[in-house]
Parts: sequence; structure tokens; C-alpha cells
Amino acid sequence: MSHRILLALCAVVLLASCGKKSPETTPAPGGAAVAEGRSFQELTVRQIMQGPGIVGTAPTAPRFSADGNTVYFNWNSPARLDSMNATGPENAYDHWLDLEKDAGTWRLDIATQAIEKLADAVADTTVPDDSAWDRARRRRAEIRKGDVYLAERDGRTRRITATVAAESAVQISPDGETVWFRSGNDLFSVAWRGGPVRQITNLALADDPEAKKPSPQRQYLIDQQKELFVEFKDRGEKKDEAEPKKVYVGEGLEINRMLVSPSGKYVALAVTRPAGGDRDPIIPLAITKSGYVETEDVRSKVGDEQESQFVLFVDLEGDSLVRLADDDKSDEMTDKKPDEKIIEPMSWSPTDDDLLVRRISGDWHDRYFMVASPRQRGADGKVAARVLDRFHDEAWVDGPSFYETGAWMPDGKAIYFISEAEKWGHLYTVSLSGRKTQLTRGAYEVHDVFLDEQRDRWFVVSNEEFPGSRRVWSMNLDGSEKKLLTPSRGDYALTFSPEMDKAVVIHSTSTMPPELYLFNPDTGALDGPLTESTTAVFRSWSWLDPERIVFRASDGVGVPAHLFRPERFGGTPNRAGVIFIHGAGYLQNVLDSWSPYYREFMFNSMLAARGYTVLNIDYRASAGYGRDCRTAIYKHMGGRDLDDIIDGARLLVSDYGVEKNRVGTYGGSYGGFLTLMAMFKYPDDVASGAALRSVTDWAHYNHWYTVRILGTPVDDPEAYRRSSPIYFADGLRGNLVILHGLRDDNVLAADDVRLSQRLIELGKENWELALHPVERHGYQRAASWTDQMTRAFKLFERTLPAAAERPEN
Repeated sequence: MSHRILLALCAVVLLASCGKKSPETTPAPGGAAVAEGRSFQELTVRQIMQGPGIVGTAPTAPRFSADGNTVYFNWNSPARLDSMNATGPENAYDHWLDLEKDAGTWRLDIATQAIEKLADAVADTTVPDDSAWDRARRRRAEIRKGDVYLAERDGRTRRITATVAAESAVQISPDGETVWFRSGNDLFSVAWRGGPVRQITNLALADDPEAKKPSPQRQYLIDQQKELFVEFKDRGEKKDEAEPKKVYVGEGLEINRMLVSPSGKYVALAVTRPAGGDRDPIIPLAITKSGYVETEDVRSKVGDEQESQFVLFVDLEGDSLVRLADDDKSDEMTDKKPDEKIIEPMSWSPTDDDLLVRRISGDWHDRYFMVASPRQRGADGKVAARVLDRFHDEAWVDGPSFYETGAWMPDGKAIYFISEAEKWGHLYTVSLSGRKTQLTRGAYEVHDVFLDEQRDRWFVVSNEEFPGSRRVWSMNLDGSEKKLLTPSRGDYALTFSPEMDKAVVIHSTSTMPPELYLFNPDTGALDGPLTESTTAVFRSWSWLDPERIVFRASDGVGVPAHLFRPERFGGTPNRAGVIFIHGAGYLQNVLDSWSPYYREFMFNSMLAARGYTVLNIDYRASAGYGRDCRTAIYKHMGGRDLDDIIDGARLLVSDYGVEKNRVGTYGGSYGGFLTLMAMFKYPDDVASGAALRSVTDWAHYNHWYTVRILGTPVDDPEAYRRSSPIYFADGLRGNLVILHGLRDDNVLAADDVRLSQRLIELGKENWELALHPVERHGYQRAASWTDQMTRAFKLFERTLPAAAERPEN
């Protein structure tokens, strides 16, 4: 075995990968022989691409009842599919969308572990979709199917609303005596002990008509009319004292969230001002009920005017609107693009009317956590925000749980959050006085945290020791006495009971889809699985773990990958190789858990059984490996990330018996983009490629993703030229299949249509384009999945094992 392969199972090496120079070491063993079960050579593209029709549907959205004795979850038992499969798999495979008819809400009794499906009518009035506790966690307000319910810990429940309108955003005062909820654009309240529902805001999404003063000439005429005619004299308007005064928020604005302060005196509004003035793209809807082609507006393009997000306060005692001051004059908050900043309310302090606010600068180089107190206002009447923490990145701010993190400690004297301040996502606290404490540290990432207030401890979900696992640790509030609770690899998604003395976990491994387990937070013991979601057809194959390797890239950094060798899957090597490229850029797919690309996992197994040596690579920019890996594509997508793919192709040739002209690639979205870049820029290394729903020109993609990495096309046109496949299309010499959903509202099909015209004008011949008329970005229909992956498979079969010469252009 070549010296270029690195040991994949060594934790230190894995954690060093994608961010540090990798040491020399020896490779992991090749793995066990072919597992018992059906031969992988029996797998077909059509079977694999049925998605849930063959794999089943995992349990989702578990939530505890208020008394902690019951867990509700969404699930779809595979019993119906198993029944259909019993009469022949072909009878079930094209009908997996019908599974939605069998999906429903299920109930798990903690004591007996009995599971039963609830009737829809029962679920609608029993199961909470959203909930909020009082400070003592003795009372809970819930939203059930759009109505408000009040639930005691002893199981007693009272229904508050029964309306056509959908109530939402339920909150409860710290003392448990008042419940607030949103209906439409207004806030309502009800006393826990009973009484009427009261409207406490009267917000108008319009400009205050009195704020626009008439000119002196017109004011003279108005005053004259009042002086001369009784009809226009001021008599005073009658006002219902129970009705709150109308507060004008502003014309064209949208209220996204409403957060009531602990005292009940203030409401924080998360407000969006939509973009205006720019033309939005449209997509054609060719297959319609009407028989006519229709169109649909979709997201804007990078560099166009964008919506802005900001915070307003409603002073309920004064029936007035108070603005958050954010004039960018502070040395700490100077933006190059102040109009594009994002300001969001996170949560109120549990002990005072202090609002935690997150602010992201318009240039995406800074993230701030700030505290704003509406009772403290400046001379201009605005609320000033005080910065508690600033995270600056010369590339762009992001990281694990970037959009979810940020909350108060129980005493209201500090906040906690996850930050890449030290290049890896770790847990920090910052006191109101500005004292910052790092609670976890090391070359790994913290992906989620849970605070157990009653026992003064943290539960931390991190990839410590193994980058592809998400395991659970407990530790004291100061970060001491850290204890691993889940020693086996895989993914563990936690949902705790009200007392946090028990939890349910949705757990998966690389060969086992997610299932529901009971979890003991003190011992880490797992009880289950309590569900069996996979179909009998899926279980008839004994799925194999791919080998985990780390190979040395051309810059000396270790790159993690999964390796599918033909011998392990019962295949005879055909001297051809295929590289699967995951999408999203910032995503991890070399996992010890069930892959989000599970169809591709099965497809890779099928390819290996037919003789292909397959690599699945976590290229530079992937998640799970720290800040340096994440930002390696700054100002150049299709740079270092593409180099890792090409280094992987050369690895197949140098170490795994693949011939140089027999390497193919495939991938969707960002993976499709890198497939195109590989085909256009490295035709001597990549012979064939299937590019699915690919970005072909970053100047036509959405703003919020692209501007962080490349800036705008006007600011940095060269970054767009070197990052966009359409500028390199003349390099195509191999065989290319392009596939796209016509209704894609993320990466527009027009991207590939533009590329097609470019290829036509360049006189390229060995390519084809197939559109799937009814599909969005994430394909839903088995027939479409089957068509696109059959085309990819036939491309590989036609061009790789046969070792045909590439035609001359």
C-alpha cells in the first residue's frame, strides 16, 4: 500500500485532517468479507431510487407530554410497504409518495414502551406542536393544531382557543400566571386562572398617517375649516378603553417573531423589510393542471437589493413603538455594507427586561451578541445595544449551530453560545460584565448543547475523537468532569423530558437508518430501538460500512474519505473508479451515522458490486473539521475543494488499480458544480461526469449563500470568473450528462440552459441535458430519481469500464 494513505481510524489524524499537515502512518485494514444476505450485485438503480419506498421513513419530531410520561413523534410504519413488497417489489416501488397517507402521530408510553398510532382527531387535540414552560416548570402552555391549551404537570389540561386562525408563538410569564400567544400580527393574553382572552397589541403594517405633516399652506386651510364650520370641530374620538391603541409598524414590513419581556411591559419584534426595485427571476411550470405553461417568482440573485432584518420594541404601557439604535458609528460595529446587516432578537433574560440580540454585519465578517434594554433609552428615544461578544473572521462568520446558538444562563447574568473564535466550534459563556470563558477546547466541534438547570450540568453533543460521530457528553457548568455517555459511534439527536431525568434519542449508524430509543442521561444507557422503520426488502441486504481513510492532498493536508472496494461488495475490479461529491459545500458526509445521501450510499454499494472502486470525499469546505477547512474556499469556489477531488482521482489511479482514463464523478448541487469544474479543468484526470442540478455561474445564485464567500459580482468579478464553470466550458473533452429539475427554485434550471448554449457555441459534442419537468431542487418522485441516476449509471458503464478513447473535439 502506498505511503500516501493515512490511517482513518486514528482519532488524532482524523481531527487533524482538513486543517493541518497530516503525519505519515499506515492504512486501516481492508475490512471484513462480504456480509451475509442478498448479493449486492442484485441491487438495481430502480430499487435504490425508491427512497423511503425501500428504506422506510424514520421517526421525527419527538416531544414529551407535560407530565413526562409520554412521548409523541411523527412516524410512518413500513407495514403497508412490506405488504406490497410481499407480492413483488415492483408493486410497491413507484408508490412511495403514497406513504404520506399512512404517516401520522404516534404515542410512546414510557413505562410500558408500548407504541400506538393516534387517530388524527385525537392527535389534533392532544399532541403539542409548540410549547413553553413557566420559570418553575410546573405549568406549560401549548399549541395544538393551531389552538392554545394550558397543561399542568399532573396532566390536567384546559383549552383556551378554538378558532379558524392559527395561533402560534405561545409564551408564559415567569410566574406562570399569564399566557401570551400570537394570532395574525397581534399579541393576545389570558390569565392562567381563567378569564377572557385579551388583545394586548394593535399593530398596523402601515405608516402612521399623522407622522406625515401637511405643508404650512395646507395646514392653514385645515385649521380654517375647523374654525369656521361646526362639522369639522374637534369633539374627541370615542375609544374603547379595552382596545389597545393602534401602533403603526411601517408600510410593507413583515413581523416574523414576537417575544414578550418577563415583566410583560415590552414586546420585541423581529421585522423584515422586503427588497424592492430589482427584478426577481421566474421559473416555468410546464406540467400544470390547466394545460398552460405557468410561471412562478423565485429568489433574487446575488448582488440584487436584499431584504433587511431589524428589531423594534412595542412599549405596551405607552402604546408606542421604540427603535433599536444601530447607526454603525461605534468602532466595534463599522460595516462596509451597513444596509445589509441582519439583526435578530434571540430571547429575553429570564430575570429582567434585557433582550439578547444577534447582529451579523453586512459584509459577513462579524457576528455580535448584544444586550438591549428598552427601559433605557437615549436622548433620541432609541434603545442602545451593548456588545457582549464579537466574533470576527477575515473570511466569513459561520460554524456549527451558527444560527441556533445564543441563550441566557438561568441567573440572567451571562449568555452561552457556540463560536469558532479559536478555529473550532466550542462552547463559551460571557457575563454581562464582559468576562468570557471557554468551556470546551480541542481539535473537534461542539454541535449542540443542553443546559440541565436542576442538576447544574451541560449535555454536549460533539465529534470529539471521531469527526464523523455526534456523541453525547456530560460536564459541570464550569466545563470540568466531562464524561462520555455514548461510547459507540453514530449520531445521537436528543429530546429531554421536562425534568431532564430522561430523554429520547433518534440514533443511527452508517448502515442503520435512524430509530427511536430511550436514553438515560445519568448512565448513557440506550433502550431500544423502539421502532423498526426499515422495510423487509431493505433488511434483506446486510449493508456494509465503507472503509474510512484519510489521504494526503497535494498541499499535505489529510482529507477524509469513504472507500468502497469491489472485493468487499462481491465485485470483480474493472479498473474503473467513481468519486461521489456531496452537495451544500458546508456539509459532512464521511459519517459514522446514516447519510443524508443514503440513496447515493446504496448506489455506491451497487457500483462497487459491479467492479467500480468508489470514493466519497469530505473535500475542503466540508463541515465537521473546523474553521480552516470551512473557509478554504474563500474567494475561490472550485479551488482547494476541487483540488481535493482531483487528488482523490489520482489516488484511485496510484493506489487502487484504477486506470487513468477510467475515473468518473457525480454529485448534485454543489457536488454538481464541482463535477463540472473537474470535467472542464482536469480532463486528463476525469473522463466522465454526471452533474445534477448544478450551479454553473455563481453570479446567478442566491445572495445570502454566495455573498459571504465571493462578495458580489460588482465588488469582485474575478472571484466569480475563477469560480464559475461556464467560463471553463471550453475544457470539456470527456463525457458529460447534465440533469436538472425544471421547477428547481434553489439552483435554477436556467443555469444549465445557459451552460448548454455555451457548449453548443463551443461546438462540444459529448454531452447531453435532461430536464425533469415536475421536480424542485430536492427531487421527490421515484421515477425522476430513477431516470437521473440511470442516466448517470449508463454513462459510467458506457465510458469507463470499456476504456474507450475520448473523442477528439
